[in-house]
Amino acid sequence: MEQAWTVLPDMALFVEVARTGSFRQAAARLRVPVSTLSRRIAAMEAQLGVPLLLRTTRSVTLTPAARPYFERCLEVLAAAERAQAVLTASQTQQAHMRIAMPVDLGVEVLGPVVADFVDAHPGLCVEFDLSSRAVDLLREPVDLAFRIGKPMDERLVARKLGDITSGLYAAPAGLRRWEVPTQSERLCEVPCLDLRTAVGSMAWRVGLHQWDAAPGPCALAANSVSLLRKLAESGRGVALLPQHMAKPSVRAGRLVQILTQEATPVWPVYAVTAGRQVPQRVRQLMAHVRRTLGEALND
Repeated sequence: MEQAWTVLPDMALFVEVARTGSFRQAAARLRVPVSTLSRRIAAMEAQLGVPLLLRTTRSVTLTPAARPYFERCLEVLAAAERAQAVLTASQTQQAHMRIAMPVDLGVEVLGPVVADFVDAHPGLCVEFDLSSRAVDLLREPVDLAFRIGKPMDERLVARKLGDITSGLYAAPAGLRRWEVPTQSERLCEVPCLDLRTAVGSMAWRVGLHQWDAAPGPCALAANSVSLLRKLAESGRGVALLPQHMAKPSVRAGRLVQILTQEATPVWPVYAVTAGRQVPQRVRQLMAHVRRTLGEALND
């Protein structure tokens, strides 16, 4: 087997010379110098210990021992081409893709974006895995994960796709009951809604102030941004929400953005894979999401 591996790279060169009956013609087709081609065939013969070609000034022919070898070489190269075709097809026409992402990000933004990509690629089937947990790409059968925030595992490959902007929101009814906070430090005095993630409460950063969790009195917490939005609409507290998720509620008058003069977090969105080498379909999908994410967030 070891000897076969060392000979295999030159097998295609030998076959081309045998087919054309000429080192010069074979070199032209293979785009290598005649001297290089001749040297590699000679080294191949020396390694095999068998003369393969009879060279004259006018032609090159197979030796009797080389004729059955040539036929087997044709079979080996044909099998290699079939193997390459299978690999190429799997890279360019991947029929099934499993994608993991947070529930709210999938429902509100990326689900429709990915569906548009599937519409443009007939035969592709995508399975969504929506969960608040971070799937283990090294152990689970997931082709691609979309995450908010860069993963801590350095074995994974994360490609940034865009940013999600945030804001502070509360219901008009709630604001009438409380004293509307006009400075970020006053958030500690009003009810707030806590978002729970896989690693604990989400930190709040408003202006120059930062808290490890929702700063004000917090009677309600959830691992769903959609639920926190509904709770905020019902006047149960101030919520730190993605702006794209709050916009419909603001337009309908169910929420009001507060402390607009204060800076709030910007959350990066990443496409995460188990390795740097990924199928072409996955690369195409990541490029599609990168191109359309901003538009999807601003709808």
